Formats: sequence, C-alpha cells, structure tokens
Amino acid sequence: MSDYTMDIGGKIELSDYSDIFDYLNIIDKDDNFMIRIAKDNEDDIGVISSMLNDSNFIINHTEYDERGNYYIVANKNIWKL
Repeated sequence: MSDYTMDIGGKIELSDYSDIFDYLNIIDKDDNFMIRIAKDNEDDIGVISSMLNDSNFIINHTEYDERGNYYIVANKNIWKL
C-alpha cells in the first residue's frame, strides 16, 4: 500500500489534464490518494471529481480547510478493476 498526494496550486491548463490522468493510472486499489486543490482553482473541483469517477475512484471524503483549499480523499474502486 502506498500513499499518493497531488497538490494543484496553479491554474490547470488543458495540457495538464493528460498528466493528471497519467498520475491517476499509477495508483492501485490498495493505495491511499489525497488531492489538494488551491482555493484559486475552485472551478476545477468538478472536473477533477469527474476525472476520478472516470478512472474508477471512490471519493471517500471531501472538505475545505480554513484557508479555502479543497481536499479530496479517494481510493480505486476494486469492483470496477
């Protein structure tokens, strides 16, 4: 089991989505995964959530911190692999 994190601090450009999908593909079913989306990227939360769903992830927990950053904790859905 591995722990992976993704910190999205800057504006996501179109070319970045391919890199994000590549990163999602290295995560296995027993791995822990957390994404932090900076408060300036609030428009990207829905897109990132859709990418997770399309990549067979289950979103276990979401929350905003005191600074307005958004966190997503997810794992691969073992039933769809």
